[in-house]
Amino acid sequence: MKSIVVICFILSLVAGRSTASFGKCYAKCFIVCAITPGVPIGTCGGKCLADCLFPASAPRDLNHLDTHYFCKLGCATSLCTKFSTKTDPAEKKVESCVNSCSRTCLKA
Repeated sequence: MKSIVVICFILSLVAGRSTASFGKCYAKCFIVCAITPGVPIGTCGGKCLADCLFPASAPRDLNHLDTHYFCKLGCATSLCTKFSTKTDPAEKKVESCVNSCSRTCLKA
């Protein structure tokens, strides 16, 4: 019974990801990643940043090098994932940090 509850919880977190804000997407992704056996917690922040900043469903021109994409991802990976812990994804702090990275990268 306990495993069914956990599975339902994980599915509810993953469902609706496409319409969620960055903060909600990041929190859900981080929690699922953190409880996944065999996945080092240190990899969850970067994985979830990439998944939530740039969803696979978003169209991208692969022939065009998007410098803003790389700037934002690099900045967020360097500065924003440090707020997340196994017990607290700190999605509001991470989202604020990511927004700051986005503004910084637009100036560059």
